[in-house]
Amino acid sequence: MISYVENYDPNDSAALHEAYGYAAALSACVLVWAVLHHLYFYHMQRVGMRLRVAVCHMIYRKALRLSSSAMGKTTTGQIVNLLSNDVSRFDQVTMFLHYLWVGPLQAIAVTVLLWMEIGISCLAGMAVLIILLLLQSCFGKLFLSLRSKTTALTDKRIRTMSEVITGIRTIKMNAWEKLFIDHITRLRSKEISKILKSSYLRGMNLASFFTVSKIMIFFTFITNELLDNLISASQVFVVVTLFEALRFSSTLYFPMAIEKVSEAIISIQRIKNFLLLDEITQCYPLLPSDGKTIVDVQAFTASWEKASETPTLQGLSFTVTPGELLAVVGPVGAGKVS
Repeated sequence: MISYVENYDPNDSAALHEAYGYAAALSACVLVWAVLHHLYFYHMQRVGMRLRVAVCHMIYRKALRLSSSAMGKTTTGQIVNLLSNDVSRFDQVTMFLHYLWVGPLQAIAVTVLLWMEIGISCLAGMAVLIILLLLQSCFGKLFLSLRSKTTALTDKRIRTMSEVITGIRTIKMNAWEKLFIDHITRLRSKEISKILKSSYLRGMNLASFFTVSKIMIFFTFITNELLDNLISASQVFVVVTLFEALRFSSTLYFPMAIEKVSEAIISIQRIKNFLLLDEITQCYPLLPSDGKTIVDVQAFTASWEKASETPTLQGLSFTVTPGELLAVVGPVGAGKVS
């Protein structure tokens, strides 16, 4: 189309029709891209939603089966945090995951087309993109580290808040409100500082979306001028169009993919640690009954924790028949609850 404008001839109707054809094809491609782009995001969001619901179901079933020793290693607040924050990462990571390979692949294709159009000058602009991709990899490691530290601080704050709420009566009676307020404020300040650092990195990723394509074009044309190569208006249009094609995949979606994948890795690790906690052994043996005995226990031995060397109950035997009252009596600390 630019060639038609450069070599404009009012008497050449064939060139005019060819320009119209290229314009129609370009418009159709943009329309098809818009439709397929939104369909892709729609289906990926559905996949992420199904994955999130499945993981929530696993966490809920696991919470119902936790043993007493496992309950001491987690809190209700931590479980709620897993269900509200960590599983939401699956909604986001599925949308941008494929751009981890689409971005570099599109960059290679654009490099080949630019080489065919302006030659070696295109390498200057692509060098800027490669430097950006290397920086994004470093940002990904920083996101991974910050997310890990943030979740650890969040869990610690939630655990402290749960303990405060549980023992609020003791805190009130001893006038310890100020001490606990200061302690929780310090924990929250540390957590916010990590969140702010993540926000700064996220802002730098977003800034690259608006600036990198312009810098790539600038270095490409400067290099082309230093090499004393001539360039036409049609070549400028093609170069700018190809660099703008990289704007979304390589400077917006690729950094977001690194960020979301880094956060999802930490969430998966936290969910994995929760799902590997000890469970209550579920055993429902079917014993023959003569209708006269409801409960029959012989030589029963049990402990609160598997690692305990001395069992809590040992050699316990009793039988309960219908209509019989069985009571556990003893002094304080004798082990009646066990």
